[in-house]
Amino acid sequence: MNSSSAGSAASETIEFDEFDRRGRLVTLSWEGAQHLSQTRLVEVLPAGRDTWRLIPCGSVGSVRVEGLAVRVLPAANLGLTQLFFLLDHAAESAFLPSAVAARDDDELWVSVAESMAALAHQALSSGLLRGYRRVDEALTTVRGRIRLGDQIRRHPGMTIPLEVTYSEFTPDIAENRILRTAAHRLQFLPDLPDATRRRLAMVDARLADATLIGQGAPVPAWTRTRLNARFQNALALADRIVRRISVEVEDGHAASAAFVTEMPALFERFVEAELTAALDGCGGRVLQNPVVHLDTGIEQGDAGDAGSTGAAGGRAGRHSAPAPEGDHISVPTGLVYEVDGRPVTTFVPMYPTDRRARAAEHYRLLAACTALGVDRAFLVYPAQRRNDAPQPRRIVHTDISIVEYPVDLSMGPDEARRTIVELSEEARELAAPGPARHGTGGRRHAR
Repeated sequence: MNSSSAGSAASETIEFDEFDRRGRLVTLSWEGAQHLSQTRLVEVLPAGRDTWRLIPCGSVGSVRVEGLAVRVLPAANLGLTQLFFLLDHAAESAFLPSAVAARDDDELWVSVAESMAALAHQALSSGLLRGYRRVDEALTTVRGRIRLGDQIRRHPGMTIPLEVTYSEFTPDIAENRILRTAAHRLQFLPDLPDATRRRLAMVDARLADATLIGQGAPVPAWTRTRLNARFQNALALADRIVRRISVEVEDGHAASAAFVTEMPALFERFVEAELTAALDGCGGRVLQNPVVHLDTGIEQGDAGDAGSTGAAGGRAGRHSAPAPEGDHISVPTGLVYEVDGRPVTTFVPMYPTDRRARAAEHYRLLAACTALGVDRAFLVYPAQRRNDAPQPRRIVHTDISIVEYPVDLSMGPDEARRTIVELSEEARELAAPGPARHGTGGRRHAR
């Protein structure tokens, strides 16, 4: 493998806040500007001969092209490197289970590559992972079972070749494909330490029997089992690399590399998954943004739910109704927590974090509380300062309180999840039997 400087010119780094609308001027070729524009990290506007104005366009991430590194940092008080490991949230694997040592000012690409190399070598130290894979093939001899339907359709009147299906014990399985692809892509990044590049190349060679996943191709699914337990930390990171990092290689080095993601979607998905995990069960559940008509109190469900009379634990029937005829004033209600069919409170995860945007959400939450018949709602947003505390806001002339509930993402995944657990405990307390609350009649349903 070539040295870390091979194929890369002297690099320049430009950083933006995600809400920066002034932008910066840079010098790039037409091809480089087109590459950068296609990542959708920044808007690329012409400003002269080979001069372009870059303006963030709503995403965060890091892109390298023609020796220029463009980084758009989240405004939610956390660095880009932490973002990759803390906010790539998935329901089956809430956060990367292994801690990766990285400071806010670390270079994203180096941190990811070194972490991938270390985790992959640790996983492979005890040997290669193998598994059974179904193979459909045309052979001149019988192996496994003959697929008679395919045989008749593809080779009518012929005895060979035979269309057969068999299980093969092979290293070419989903886990190894994902690990190899991640190591293969990362080793072409510019400015990597030689030792890191060599370790990634060794992983790539060790997994040579596994098929590489093409850029943009579907990523094969894998599940956590006892057999792949020692690979799970490496796989959690490799899966994120393959899905979120693109590397285009020309002449043996990276022509461009990009990691781009949308903060609002990541934050909302994190809050939704954590609240659902904490509150679902024991008669309670979290409904995802049901729409309620303000003038009737009827919650409109999907067409498939209309008129259903399912059990209390189901998602149809008592919590939805056919759309009434005529025009109605409707409001999306956020993540509604209900117990035994009665709405208790609602949560709205939101991004960005500025007060003007939060004020607009207060109006929606006030309407949602009125339609649901609850007196408490939570506006969940990323904290802008350390030690920000929840702030209840009582709405005048009503019994409704809207609680601004900050989540400090900069403290790491454990602290962020602990904050959500505390929020869920507050919601459970609201569901406890007590004095009559605002709007105890709740929603009215279609008859």
